[in-house]
Amino acid sequence: MKKLFATLFVMAAVMMVVPNTAKAIEDPFRNGTLLLGAQAGIYPGIGGTLYGDYVVVDSWWKGHFTVGAQAGFRYWNYGGEYHYIYNDLAITPRATYGLRITNIFEVHAGVVAGLGVRFYDAHSQLGFCYGPIAGIRLFLSESVAFSAEFNYSNFGTWANAGLAFKF
Repeated sequence: MKKLFATLFVMAAVMMVVPNTAKAIEDPFRNGTLLLGAQAGIYPGIGGTLYGDYVVVDSWWKGHFTVGAQAGFRYWNYGGEYHYIYNDLAITPRATYGLRITNIFEVHAGVVAGLGVRFYDAHSQLGFCYGPIAGIRLFLSESVAFSAEFNYSNFGTWANAGLAFKF
C-alpha cells in the first residue's frame, strides 16, 4: 500500500510540474519537418528504438502525415518449455498520422513493415517484421518532446519511451 501511495504521489507531482514547464509549439508541423527519436523499450525483453519521421502532409484533418524509418533491437530471455535467448534486430520503414490535441500534446498512430533478424543458439533467422504503432509526444520545448509508443512488433519491444527532437 505504501508503494502504491508513493507511486500515485509521484505521478501527481509530475502532472503538476509538466504543464508548467512545457511550452506551446508556436509552429505546427510543416512539410519538411523532421522528427528524430530515441527510446528505451521493455516487454518482451529489453531493447531500444531509433526512429526518424519526415512530415510529407502538414494539414490533413488537423494533423500531419509522416513517412520514415526505424531501427530497433531487443534482448529476450524466453524461459518457456524450450529455453531460448533471442537477440532481435529490425530495420523497417514506418508511416504515421499525428493529431495535435493541444499546443504541447500530440497523439499518433501508424504502421511498420520491413525486415528483422533473430539470433539464437548460434542460428539466425531472417523474417518479415510488421506491426502497428500508437504513441504520444509531450513537447517540453519548441524542439524537444517526451515520446512514448506502443509498437506491437514481432521483432521488437512493445512499450517504448524516450525523447524526440523536432528539426
